[in-house]
Amino acid sequence: MRFADVVVPAQWASETLLSAEFSGDGAGSAPLTWAQQVMWRSLARYGSHHVFLNLRRTVPVSARAGADPAAVVRAVGALVGRHGALRTRVRVVDDVPRQETAAAGVLPLLVSPGVDDGAQAAREVAGRFGDVAFDHAAEWPLRVALVTVGDRVRQIVVVFSHSTVDAHAAEVVLRDLRLLVLRGALSTPVGPQSVDVARGQHGIDQGRSARAVGHWLREFDRLPPSPLPTPGPGLTPPWRRGVLVSAAVDTAIRLIAARHRVSGSAVLLAGVTAMAAGHGHRERTGIFPMAHNRFRAGYANAVANLGQIGFGVLDLSGRPHFGELLSRVWRVSLDALRHAYYDPVALRLGFEQRGVDPASAFQPYHYFNDVRLPVGGVDRLPAVTREALRAATADSTFAWTAGLDRAAWHLLTHVVDEPAGVGVTLTVDTRQLPLETVEPFLRGLEDLLVRAAFDDVPWPWSPSTATAAAEPVAADGSTYAEFAGGRAATAPLTWGQRAMWRTVAEFQAPAAYRVLTLPRTLAVSARAGVDVPRAVRAVGALLARHESLRTRVRPYDGQLCQEASAAGRLPVGVHAVSRPVDDPDGARVAAELAARLAGSPFDHAVEYPLRVALVTVADTVRQVVLVFSHCAVDLHAAATVLRDLRLLLLRGAVDDPPGLQSLDVAGQERTVQRRRSQRAVAYWLRQFPGLPMTLADPVGAGPGPRYRQGSLVSPAVLHASRLVAARYGVSTSTALLAATAAVLCGDTGQDACGIVVMANNRFPPGYDRAVATLNQIGLCRLDLTGRPDFGTLLSRAGRAGLDAYRHAYYDPVEFERAFTGRGDDHRSVLAPLCYLNDTRLAPEAHPGVAGPDEAALRAMMAPDAVRWVGELDRFAWRCRVQVRDAPGAVELAVTADTRYLPVERAARLLTGVEALLVEAAFHGVPWPWSPAGWGCP
Repeated sequence: MRFADVVVPAQWASETLLSAEFSGDGAGSAPLTWAQQVMWRSLARYGSHHVFLNLRRTVPVSARAGADPAAVVRAVGALVGRHGALRTRVRVVDDVPRQETAAAGVLPLLVSPGVDDGAQAAREVAGRFGDVAFDHAAEWPLRVALVTVGDRVRQIVVVFSHSTVDAHAAEVVLRDLRLLVLRGALSTPVGPQSVDVARGQHGIDQGRSARAVGHWLREFDRLPPSPLPTPGPGLTPPWRRGVLVSAAVDTAIRLIAARHRVSGSAVLLAGVTAMAAGHGHRERTGIFPMAHNRFRAGYANAVANLGQIGFGVLDLSGRPHFGELLSRVWRVSLDALRHAYYDPVALRLGFEQRGVDPASAFQPYHYFNDVRLPVGGVDRLPAVTREALRAATADSTFAWTAGLDRAAWHLLTHVVDEPAGVGVTLTVDTRQLPLETVEPFLRGLEDLLVRAAFDDVPWPWSPSTATAAAEPVAADGSTYAEFAGGRAATAPLTWGQRAMWRTVAEFQAPAAYRVLTLPRTLAVSARAGVDVPRAVRAVGALLARHESLRTRVRPYDGQLCQEASAAGRLPVGVHAVSRPVDDPDGARVAAELAARLAGSPFDHAVEYPLRVALVTVADTVRQVVLVFSHCAVDLHAAATVLRDLRLLLLRGAVDDPPGLQSLDVAGQERTVQRRRSQRAVAYWLRQFPGLPMTLADPVGAGPGPRYRQGSLVSPAVLHASRLVAARYGVSTSTALLAATAAVLCGDTGQDACGIVVMANNRFPPGYDRAVATLNQIGLCRLDLTGRPDFGTLLSRAGRAGLDAYRHAYYDPVEFERAFTGRGDDHRSVLAPLCYLNDTRLAPEAHPGVAGPDEAALRAMMAPDAVRWVGELDRFAWRCRVQVRDAPGAVELAVTADTRYLPVERAARLLTGVEALLVEAAFHGVPWPWSPAGWGCP
């Protein structure tokens, strides 16, 4: 059978050719894939870049295989028939490029003789094939040559057009080719082909594209303006390319990747970023890695061009050492790669609607493309000494390769595998960067990675840097607190952190960030005479003392872990009070700073869990503002840290050693605390069954926002709770627990009332001074049988509360597994119960201070005192009551799901607790604990 569309490039039309006939399924046409669209636009703007777009591959064939040319021709024909992408061409129809997959055809194969194993001849043919641009409308998107030695094929050269395959797809095709040569057939199903991918992208994948475009636009908003300088004359061609081939880089990458538990690509991206930005003064920079986009189910074996560029903004603040930079790059690059699957037309339109030209907006940054592919199996770490690795750099080679007339970036890095190691190609626009910078850049990259294989390399990541004795305050009012001397270590999250991390994952609304940040302000007396350098040293000493304040959260092997830095820097803002007459002690400015610093979520993979600002009046520090991440410290730990900072500011040192840190606690939770967790989970399983669900049934949609926040600031609650506690010999927390249960359940006729409480978990030995997130919820089951009076209820609440606190320290994974085993959804099973969180840290009582009399106490109760102060988009509980310290008062704050607890009932819950405590301060209160006129929900 003859075919009329055999196209042979003129360069080798007169040489020996064979014809591989093929036929297959999937014929038809489709729009271009998103990656094809980008490539096609690049061809139109910059001309053919076949240096990059032609993928050169060689498949050795063992002499033992005895492959004759006819057999290999049949294998190639079967390969092209199997993969529709290999019989797809791009043609312009009505000014619109489309890809067309043929049902059948003929592929010409060049035959080239060789000697020995044919490797040298294969390299020559690959060069010849790769140096000629494809005619995408006429040619099939692959060129194949057979290198023969005698009458046997010893090498198969395949050069792919990037129009329908990318580097990942090329490896899928080569794997199939090997099997077809050796076995003659394949029984495994074929993966999606180019037209299949295109149809999905123009259909069901549009939603994913929209999310990716949104990510690009949000990230771009975070990117500070960084225009390129006025270009110089440059060279012709302007873009010059240098290549470093280095076995030392290959070894160093593997060592660093294993040490920091990241990919080798992340190591190289961090290294290139360090070399490109390390000596500048940018606080943020953009990174643009190439993604192969094989994350979708079924795309692992896709034969198509799916590669697209990702984008993320990298925080360079704090002058991190290279290990910390790598941690940031790892997190940002993962996010960039996750959002690298998008419709380029939609992306371009999104930027143009903002008045941004996407063709030039990213030129000041660098593009990174690691086209190496994993080889599979376990990567055994090389056994190499520091000295041997350094010596290996002497064998590295540098060479120049063909330049380019045009490109979209001023700095491009490509990484490939080489027989002698790793090949790193740096392309620079000589109008922006001198040609002399290319080899030093690549040699510096090699040096950096070799040093980082064994040591932490400080900013600016070059061997000639020296640390300044004192960091000056920048013009923008910022400086840095340096710390050193700790350990660099990694551990799983503590149980409390895991519970808090779930909150991080589930609540993204800005109003919920207040749950995750703990703002605190430390006033400093003017008599102390603390200046900015002294305060900055104190902050640095604080971070050196408390490892938990220099930890970040990042994934390792699919598990979130906390990673402590041995050394680093924390940004510290410095804010002078502009009009001391209006704010003599800086308290007003401090309050504004605390709100601002607490108003945005922590990026736990990049930031340390502490933000600090200093407020000065007449060059003297009067306020220190600290905002903690609740994922690293709880309320108790924050108070410990503030005490230590106060001593460091006033004395310069803290005499006693620090308490347990977060990594220490995590270690205990994996060992000695396991049995405690088991007992706690067993307690939950005993107490929860049969517990009445107080807010099980919805009562209506309710007007306005679903989740409302109300507040009652009550001096009466402060004094009444103390009087009740003294009268009945309980704590004020127990008094509030009993009062909440009484108001919620007093008129229901239930025999039990369930209240979820928060425990600080400071009872294990050594935990009293721990700086970590230890708080977890406990279950308090109050016995209401016999209709007890309030005094009896207080006694029962004391015992039930103690039981709840004793069993509130447990592994959340065990807890979730236990409730899932019951058939419950652990994420929502507790929602119908009231959650009571007493966050006060003030002393329980004031000895020698008499409380008010009954008349004075009742006079403190104000009608209509409940204020509605906020709204939430989402919330896990139907009723949460928080107890907070307030000046001369206690604040009761309720967050209510108005479908189950309307605002009127939520308000009566707060005023009912207040009224009950006032009554119980001087009188016995019989069941149902709600005299007429109190108003119960």
